Amino acid sequence: MAAQLRAQEVEGPRAAAPAARLGPKVCPVSCTLLTFFLLAACSIHETEQKGYCENIITKKHLDKLQELIDSQMLMSCHVSFEFIDELQLGDPICFVKAAFPRLEDILDKMKFKKNSDNFNKTKDVQNMYKKIDENEVPCIDDQDDHERELSQACSKEFSMPPEKMLQLVKNFFHRVMVLLSKDVDFKRDCSKTYQKCSDAPKKELPSPDQRRKEAVPKETQREVMSYVLVAVLATVAILLAVGGLLFYKHRSRTQEGRLQRRGNDLEEQEGSPLNGAEEPLELQVQGEL
Repeated sequence: MAAQLRAQEVEGPRAAAPAARLGPKVCPVSCTLLTFFLLAACSIHETEQKGYCENIITKKHLDKLQELIDSQMLMSCHVSFEFIDELQLGDPICFVKAAFPRLEDILDKMKFKKNSDNFNKTKDVQNMYKKIDENEVPCIDDQDDHERELSQACSKEFSMPPEKMLQLVKNFFHRVMVLLSKDVDFKRDCSKTYQKCSDAPKKELPSPDQRRKEAVPKETQREVMSYVLVAVLATVAILLAVGGLLFYKHRSRTQEGRLQRRGNDLEEQEGSPLNGAEEPLELQVQGEL
């Protein structure tokens, strides 16, 4: 009897063993919750990254660039720089990937007096440009070595007035702002697009004479034309003045001649009655004698 009771006491704890089987049933629930929280955290992080890139270029930056453009003096001097020729690519995403690193050289050419209004506006634009790459996940993915090598053939030397260069910068940032708002994929391989620049027939280099002719800015040509026009008008004014003077002298001489002739006529008319009066007197005296 005692042995049976002991056996029952030993078997008693074994009966509680099935309760431990509830553990595997609870694990899927906790794992699901953990997975959900991880996905939610990743989604929030991705949303934050997207919002950062969408809001990094604002209308305020574009307005400041427009103010820089409007404050420029109209002058004949040009600024030379290398940049990607968008017309050769025809692909806005590949154009932005290739042109974005080269934009830094153009921004460095935007020089203004320190602490001036234009200086501060330029600094804001330059800081905005740097923040695009400061993000944990770059807003514009870098080119790989192969893309970078191919895109060199798409580069072109530009020469334009300062206001035109600033307009190019503004247009570029506006294009980037539109693309970032659409959440485009800058990771796309652009090797084939850049290859078109290498396959395109190369234009013959212009001769030195042609370069000198092309180097003459349109503003200088307009200035030359304005000077020529002023010279022509001045010459016409001088000729008119000389002609008027000659005409005045001729008219004065004509009037003097007319007055002189009228004076002579008057003298003749005044002298003729006197001569007529003397003859009767002489006849009268002779008659009396």
